[in-house]
Amino acid sequence: MKSLRVVSILGLGLLAQTVAAAPQAPETAGRIRRLALVVGANRGGQDRAPLRYAVADAERFAGLLTRMGGVLPADSLVLREPTRAAFIDALTGTRTRAAAAKAQAARTEVVVYFSGHADERGLMLGREVMTYPELRQAISAIGADIGIAILDACASGAITRLKGGRPAPAFLTDDSVQVQGYAFLTSSSENEAAQEAEHLQGSFFTNALLTGMRGAADASGDGKVTLGEAYQFAFAETLVQTAATQAGAQHPAYDIKMAGSGDVVMTDVRQNSASLILGPEYDGRFIVMDGHRRLIAELVKPRGRRVELGLEPGQYQVYYEQEKALLTGSLRLGEGQRQELVREGLMPANRRPTTRRGGDEPAKQATDNLDGRWRLVFQGGVTNTSVSTTATTTRVGGASGGMQFSTWVRPDLALDLRIHSIDAGVVTTTHSTTTGTDVGYLVGARYYPILRGALRPHVGGSMGAFNQTGTMTSTTTTFTGLGGTRFGGTVEGGLDCRLGGHFLLNLDGIMTLRENRSSRFDIALGFGFIFGSGR
Repeated sequence: MKSLRVVSILGLGLLAQTVAAAPQAPETAGRIRRLALVVGANRGGQDRAPLRYAVADAERFAGLLTRMGGVLPADSLVLREPTRAAFIDALTGTRTRAAAAKAQAARTEVVVYFSGHADERGLMLGREVMTYPELRQAISAIGADIGIAILDACASGAITRLKGGRPAPAFLTDDSVQVQGYAFLTSSSENEAAQEAEHLQGSFFTNALLTGMRGAADASGDGKVTLGEAYQFAFAETLVQTAATQAGAQHPAYDIKMAGSGDVVMTDVRQNSASLILGPEYDGRFIVMDGHRRLIAELVKPRGRRVELGLEPGQYQVYYEQEKALLTGSLRLGEGQRQELVREGLMPANRRPTTRRGGDEPAKQATDNLDGRWRLVFQGGVTNTSVSTTATTTRVGGASGGMQFSTWVRPDLALDLRIHSIDAGVVTTTHSTTTGTDVGYLVGARYYPILRGALRPHVGGSMGAFNQTGTMTSTTTTFTGLGGTRFGGTVEGGLDCRLGGHFLLNLDGIMTLRENRSSRFDIALGFGFIFGSGR
């Protein structure tokens, strides 16, 4: 799905020049009141598959504005899965709040953000649609001194081709601002898909925009991220990260009409309580994850440029990719702490595996715990191998075998389908010989601790039904038949050892439990295959 309108490099350059040419002035945060209306809608009608992360994107955007964007929590309104009427009421309420704030402050500024489904007509709110002309008119009617609309949705670039309107107030934060105008930023051009990714737990565009607003886009190094800087960074990162997806490259678009002088500032890194500094000696891609292994920032940093990322206090894991090398290190940021990343604190790590999901996005993972997405193992084991003889009976123990098929639902958790066969052994009496086998059809799960290297320990369990078959031979007859179905399961612990790219050896201790049967413990050795390129 390619666009009718693709932002050109020339257009980006003109936007950067407009912002860079503006004069600097002292801050007057006390004379500015910012309001934010942030909307997330995963549902977009019966013919649209629900999104997974639109509401989460909205919450992350609102959180960053309150921490670094000069918006007080009381001035930030977040709508989750709203109806069309609720969205319109919120826009009307924002207009009322802006009018009241304008009487008390030198300037009023409004940011409207939407993440969800859209088409060439407008934003999709469940089965309802808010058309682009209605949205532009509603934002214009707010009448604030500053107006910014950011749309992260499929085909949202259609709003940028709408004509009409005269310059209205702009989005600025310094004292000499005389700019009048408006800005619409969209995640995709007209007729393009806006893509979200599981490894990001959000959309490519919003993730890039938030990374830029945290400080990665601050090309001037003044601690402030302007509208032009944020847009250029989001455009480049979105384009690079979606270039290899099945949906194709995604091109953000813009429609900005501004006149006057001043800097259009989106965030101030210095307002954040903690920050991570990437020194000018680094040249490569950085990935920053929090203590819950959620992606916080991803960026390419050129040599010679110093980057300061505004972060919240907490534990972080940093990955640094430089050509063929991958280094990683952990750090903790305290309240008010500005910490520079030290090269000596980074250790070599396995390169992150990648895969493409069947939908729109590549699943480029930041975990090196699992290299494969599907696992097929054939096992064989032994137990009770001794011979037991009484006056009337001789019992010889049997072996076990089976097959496991596994798929990972997250980096440390796999779901299993198992066929588990148990040879009950040979029982010989004075008058007959009996052999039997129990075959179990089981489902279960296994947990893999987050570890690096070829060895992957795991624990797990399964449950299901066992079918018993057997043969009894006497001096006069032979009988073969089904002996019944029993409920049962397994508890296991073991180790997978990777052999190259797609093979593994498996060693498991398996405790088998069956209804009306004694428990049984087997030591099983397996050989397996890995399919897929990672999760």
